[in-house]
Amino acid sequence: MKIEKFTIDNFLGEKLQIKQPARGYRIGIDTVLLASATKPKAGAKVLDLGCGVGGISLCLLTKHPSISVVGMDLDRDLIKIAKENNLTGGFEKRFKPLTGSVLDPHKSLVPNTFDLIVTNPPYLESNRSNPSPEKRKNSANVETEVDLCTWLNFSAKFLKPGGNISLIHRADRLDHILALMRTSFGGLSVYPLWPKTGLPAKRVIVSGIKGSASPTKILPGAIIHNADGSYTAPVQAALTGEKLLADLLN
Repeated sequence: MKIEKFTIDNFLGEKLQIKQPARGYRIGIDTVLLASATKPKAGAKVLDLGCGVGGISLCLLTKHPSISVVGMDLDRDLIKIAKENNLTGGFEKRFKPLTGSVLDPHKSLVPNTFDLIVTNPPYLESNRSNPSPEKRKNSANVETEVDLCTWLNFSAKFLKPGGNISLIHRADRLDHILALMRTSFGGLSVYPLWPKTGLPAKRVIVSGIKGSASPTKILPGAIIHNADGSYTAPVQAALTGEKLLADLLN
């Protein structure tokens, strides 16, 4: 499906401009918070799985100048835009957007080579969703032939031993996420994201270490909004790029 209209939007306090489709799946707060909650080690080789137009990749590259990122997405049109964003951002030497999928990865990817995988996988199980009329948005949000188990198995295959994975997902699927991750990952950390004080978390950021036997930790997490609907100070600092959520949560 051809993309006809685009917007160019500011992120990280206008430090980053990203071109993206005007309709369908668009970069939102989940993308920025996942990147902010993830702290790669210096010189890390990162895979952004399901990178879209490069939102997570570009946020990470902006905040961590020594890392390199490979982004992979099955949508050729989105990868084309990711390449444009790469040029605009000046990350050509550190960011490589590639066309490929969990079932048919790009031929250049080699197992056991990445230090970190970041991903914002589809949130909805196919049998529990109402399909969006926007095909591209539906593909990003709904598990089709690739379920979460397949997504995580792929990640475990391509991470180095001791490598890290970091993902954002729906809080109501946390039991399922942890059960699947424990087959290949340990040292799991759960960061709840509460919409407001007193409300149940709707999102969780979950990280893990390939091959680790360390126990699971529930970390302090973050409240997204104040009572008046404005962003709380920690979240505002993360969204503008002033501070990393990773530093605030640990």
